[in-house]
Amino acid sequence: MGLIAELWLTGLVPARDGLYRVDDAAFDVRIDGPGLPGFGIGEPFDVAAGLAEDPGCVTEVESHPRGVVELRDGTGYVCCGEGGHGAHGFFARLDSDGGLLWVVALPGSSPFELAEVEGRYATFTDNLGRSLSVDLAAPEFGVRRPLV
Repeated sequence: MGLIAELWLTGLVPARDGLYRVDDAAFDVRIDGPGLPGFGIGEPFDVAAGLAEDPGCVTEVESHPRGVVELRDGTGYVCCGEGGHGAHGFFARLDSDGGLLWVVALPGSSPFELAEVEGRYATFTDNLGRSLSVDLAAPEFGVRRPLV
């Protein structure tokens, strides 16, 4: 089991804005401004090295009750919620067994309270009513679970 999967199982994610996949690939993410515009995925980085340097750079995550949605094709779920102290936002994609495929941690954002899925797009809305959408079929989000 990889580092990101182990963290997720204990209710934690790295406390750095990023896309973290279950295969331990990690990518910078950006949100331009407070209204959640301009969400984008940037360059890869070595999450294991970062956590080795600062093991405490993690935050707790908890899904919001309105933030869990089963995908219509039966391949899994999306979920969203808040991080430590209710101040961080995250959203994630889970497989049909509830196992993590990827998580986007946004320590600088507000908590996400609502997840909605329309076709291949998932929309996550924060506690201030601001939303962002991601294409679940985008290559960055395409990851298979590693063999255990």
